[in-house]
Amino acid sequence: MKTLTLAAAGAALALSTHVQADTVLGVYAGVGLWQADFSGDLGENRVDTDELGIKDEDNNFYFVALEHPIPLLPNIKLQHTDINTKDTGTLTKSYTVNGTTYTAGTTVTTDLDLSHTDAVLYYEILDNWVNLDLGLTLRHFDGQVKATDGTSIEKITLEGTLPMAYGKAQFDLPFTGWSIAADAHFTRWEDDKLIDYSAKIMYNTDILPLLDLGIELGYREMQLEVEDLDDLRTDVTLDGPYIAATLHF
Repeated sequence: MKTLTLAAAGAALALSTHVQADTVLGVYAGVGLWQADFSGDLGENRVDTDELGIKDEDNNFYFVALEHPIPLLPNIKLQHTDINTKDTGTLTKSYTVNGTTYTAGTTVTTDLDLSHTDAVLYYEILDNWVNLDLGLTLRHFDGQVKATDGTSIEKITLEGTLPMAYGKAQFDLPFTGWSIAADAHFTRWEDDKLIDYSAKIMYNTDILPLLDLGIELGYREMQLEVEDLDDLRTDVTLDGPYIAATLHF
């Protein structure tokens, strides 16, 4: 996978004079389900995902974040998202994967795995009723695109780490437990790009003096457009609602 340098993200991590920090150590964690709808195309000759039989999928994700009171060190969030679909469709035009062409009329099974793990290093620029985080995401893909017609099998391994700019804005409605927020991860290199953003509404309640439980409802969209990334060619979008349970202690 190509090695990328994001000057904007690096600059965000260097904002030491405006960094805020938690007054105490805080741990945030959550687990959720993302109902993602696939659209776009795959393969060297751009076959539509509908023609390949690729449908909506329920994708699990989970995360944990650590925020601390040391201003010059970034906070860290780790999140893993499982994106794995295996579907079958009958081609109306040729479909080329890794140099192998499946002709029109062929029934092909496509195994698409875009699972990834994010390590987000960020600073709290604002930390009040209005919150603003800026930083850098290191997204590690460990997936594949595999196509088979029952006779021949072609597989492209998608493995590597992409640096991405990261930002999050959140507004807390005072004394209610409700918040609204949006976050985004972004990178672009040459003609390729990866954009991943979400908007959400959250509710948190204190059930114990040092433990908050919450629920998060949101919408997430991920756009992946590549011309030649580990021999992968694709322009695919995943989008849909998600729900997550969260805790903070």
